[in-house]
Amino acid sequence: MATVHADYQDRKRIVFNARGRTQVNVREAAEDGPVGYSSTELLLIALGNCTLGALLNQDLLQDVEVTRAEATLDAQMVPNPPRVVSIDVEIDLEVADPALLDHHAELEALACACPICNTLSNVEISSRLRLSVGEPTAV
Repeated sequence: MATVHADYQDRKRIVFNARGRTQVNVREAAEDGPVGYSSTELLLIALGNCTLGALLNQDLLQDVEVTRAEATLDAQMVPNPPRVVSIDVEIDLEVADPALLDHHAELEALACACPICNTLSNVEISSRLRLSVGEPTAV
């Protein structure tokens, strides 16, 4: 179970508390958009965090050197009612072991095996994995 307390303060910020930690998200507007994260950006942050965490904890990647793991997430919205209808997830994963290239399809299928991805059943989520081999890091 996860619990988050959100305190909307002065119509300017939301203070989030979870597990004794605090994060402030400013809800003021600037010329180029909100100062803090929008609700859609927070959703994408949660999905990116969950996706990379779940993928990197898969058995195939547990004991191998991952030299880079990045995700870019893009949400498509509709206005009435305003909502996210689809999310594209591009994952760049670089590993030191070239044998993992043989498991590309399996790893790509596991990219959306996290709780957030499984929860967003009304949102079309497409995940694409770019798997490459990089230089091992020096020990």
